[in-house]
Amino acid sequence: MRVLLMTWACDRDDVSEPEISYKWTREMSQEHDVTVFAVSKPDRYGAVQEQFPHLPVIEWSDIRLPARLSRFQAIVKPGYLPYYIQARRHLRRLLAEQHFDVIHHVSPLAWRYPSPAAGLGVPPLRGPLEGGLPTPAVLAGAVAETEAGFMSLRKTDSMRKRWDPVLRASYRATEKVLGTAPYVRELLAPMPINDFAVELDNGIDDPLPLTYDAMRPARTGRLELLFVGRVIRTKGLRDAVRALARVESRTPVRLTVIGDGEDLEACRREAGELCLGDRVRFLGWRPKADVQAHLAAADVFVFPSFREPTGGVLLEALRHALPCITCDYGGPAQIVDDSCGIRIAPAAEYRFAGALAAAIDLLADNADLRGRLAHGAARRVAEDLDWRVKRRRVSGIYQEMAAAARVETRPVLTPALASA
Repeated sequence: MRVLLMTWACDRDDVSEPEISYKWTREMSQEHDVTVFAVSKPDRYGAVQEQFPHLPVIEWSDIRLPARLSRFQAIVKPGYLPYYIQARRHLRRLLAEQHFDVIHHVSPLAWRYPSPAAGLGVPPLRGPLEGGLPTPAVLAGAVAETEAGFMSLRKTDSMRKRWDPVLRASYRATEKVLGTAPYVRELLAPMPINDFAVELDNGIDDPLPLTYDAMRPARTGRLELLFVGRVIRTKGLRDAVRALARVESRTPVRLTVIGDGEDLEACRREAGELCLGDRVRFLGWRPKADVQAHLAAADVFVFPSFREPTGGVLLEALRHALPCITCDYGGPAQIVDDSCGIRIAPAAEYRFAGALAAAIDLLADNADLRGRLAHGAARRVAEDLDWRVKRRRVSGIYQEMAAAARVETRPVLTPALASA
């Protein structure tokens, strides 16, 4: 099939959204005749064509802002409006000259950005969308003072979903929306959504053989917990440290932390005040090879992030067949099920830490359970998370959309999009 695949940043040498966009391009181009319509960071312009020399590439450059505004630019994307206007003009000309069966608008991954491809006569697929997940009310007080000021722009979300004519028309003209978890469908209400399916934003490139040893702690004398991630308050590391102080298992437990962030010093202080000593060690940032080695050596992965739109690090843990302890909310609730981990419901800080401690105790004292969850992790990877499986699922969606377009008559432009 001929697919026009649209991305906001697509770069294997970057992280987060650009890397995810790169993987979608890489994977879907293995199955289909893909043309890439991409926006790159100014200092990375040309990277998409360089990384996909065999594909037709239409590449744009984002606006340039001072380096100190890099996080603001990554989250808010102030260059999207001028891009949207120019991209619609370009797409009209492109679609008049070339035939595409499907337009797949992969990124931005946030739902707040209207697609310039919507309503131009080719059935558009949008997503997988993520983000905008609110903090659970019981934990809102724990993060109120750590939010960046521009995050208050989220307060306009409800108004935009109801009254932004271009955004609403864009979704009305979108054939199908993919979301990384069911919460995305709830966030999109009350916008007009024609069809919705859950599909994670990322997948596993190279599944590993099951080598997990549930009896390892009995031989080493210690259960090794591992946390990997950016250390900000919402990732829940502070709660995991508090939980460690309340663990009652007779098996010694140690938590290893890999990652940096603004909440790291607070976590260090917490560990000191709780007299945890060498029961928790903070390794800071580590290169990928070191992270892989720690994943291979760990017994349990702990990631209690309570405002996590996806949770890609959990995919790496499952790839290593690690039983996971995570929060039953947002993306982690979709990635980890009862077959491969323990999910903790969001709760007030003291109760949340207590529930984490109980989950750690349960796994520390039960090798059989650890083994079952490890096998469940391997099955979860093979059946749902392997990119080869994801490619087949999404290709099926492409085929359904193209077949429907051949037999349906649909309006090309809604009034709001016609003037956009």
